[in-house]
Amino acid sequence: MKSILFLAASMAISQASPDGKQLFTTNCSACHLLDQMVVGPSLVEIRKLYEGKPDEFVKWSIAPERKRDGAIEMPSMVHVGEGGLREIYTHVMGISKEVKIKVQKGGDPYGASPTHTSRPQVQRIFMPDAGPAAIAVALDGDTSVCWDAGTSRFRYAWTGGFIDGYPYWKRNGDGLAKIEGEIRYLENSSPFEPLGERKFLGYKMEAGLPVFRYTVAGLDITEKPSAKEGGDGFTRAFTVSPAPAKRLILDFSSTQDVQYTSEKGSWSKNILTLDPIDASEFTITFSLK
Repeated sequence: MKSILFLAASMAISQASPDGKQLFTTNCSACHLLDQMVVGPSLVEIRKLYEGKPDEFVKWSIAPERKRDGAIEMPSMVHVGEGGLREIYTHVMGISKEVKIKVQKGGDPYGASPTHTSRPQVQRIFMPDAGPAAIAVALDGDTSVCWDAGTSRFRYAWTGGFIDGYPYWKRNGDGLAKIEGEIRYLENSSPFEPLGERKFLGYKMEAGLPVFRYTVAGLDITEKPSAKEGGDGFTRAFTVSPAPAKRLILDFSSTQDVQYTSEKGSWSKNILTLDPIDASEFTITFSLK
């Protein structure tokens, strides 16, 4: 079960002013529901353990230990910081007040139906054809993407619905979520693969969507997926700092048929070539066919 430790520990969120609700959603909601246990205990149970004990809550979150047999050991939340953990504590104590634990029913506790799930939505969960640090992002009511923090790369996009997480929950974090829809774009490798090994630096949230950050060959890269205006596709906004010393040649090869467009650079089928002056900031639109 070590993989789930990597799943949560490899994530980080950067925020100027921590907000307990958002920090909880990003760092905790994949394992903790309000009134029933999934991977971790419910917020009601956590309230009973730590009500009036914010210091103990912070201490435990930074250096947790196994409390019960058969449960997955919680990873350290040290990356959130003490201030952020105290904001999470306040949020948990507030929303769990006077709530009772209920018996868990079958099905996905997050609701996979696209008509009942708010958009955008971000879930850290085990996904098919991705490493254990996968992040599923519902961009809008139709298009979703999978980003792999373990390898710092985009994996695939699908349309139709979001995910059914119950196969993951019912196996206590040892299963894979089910994609609700059809994969329309599957990227063969990172476009930055030829530059060398990538290192994931975390992500921050902007307008409900994650901005992923990673480094490769001395370059600091950010990547933000968004829904394509008008539907039937998505965009990826990149920044590269410092500006590269020479042209960037990025290969976005896929096993599916897709149309690539951008306001900068030149295309040769799926390969984008960018002069250094254009490589600092560019956006690519992926139109699904």
